[in-house]
Amino acid sequence: MRTYLNNAKEQLKRADHLIFVSLKYTRTVDILSSILKRLIACYDNAIMALLKLNVSLGELNEIPGNVLSRVFVLKSLYSHPEITELLNFYMVMRKVEKAEPIRSNEYRRGVRLDAILNDVVVEIDIDTIEEYFKKTETFLKVASKILECAEEDSEGVDIDEIVRGVNIDLEFERG
Repeated sequence: MRTYLNNAKEQLKRADHLIFVSLKYTRTVDILSSILKRLIACYDNAIMALLKLNVSLGELNEIPGNVLSRVFVLKSLYSHPEITELLNFYMVMRKVEKAEPIRSNEYRRGVRLDAILNDVVVEIDIDTIEEYFKKTETFLKVASKILECAEEDSEGVDIDEIVRGVNIDLEFERG
């Protein structure tokens, strides 16, 4: 579990560097795409950590093989509106990453990656990818806190309290 969590933190750290250093200087769609892949990898590792936790606690027999099943199982295990929203966001990110990117305004501040999903154009620019980063950071902190609380207290985890605490911590950190 800790290995997956550490890998997720490393992926987030790499995405942070790509956003706040590489993207500021190169401003290409390739960098936006790379950031998106790192954020998805962060989610993947955090999801696996949570699933491993539930297997070790006996709440789950085995980890599902495909991503959609993993997300469905997590939604049922942690039925909180914010966690459900973050997992739905993860699925959208995966769809955007698989779609053929449309490049625009490369090498400028307005660099944008467009992807067409179900006849809807999803536009990802510098500001949008920073929001994606914040959502991924929120999910990782929630997953970390759930693991931390489960290790301290084997009776159960209060998801509402964890989500509330993470949101307060992130608000404080971001100013």
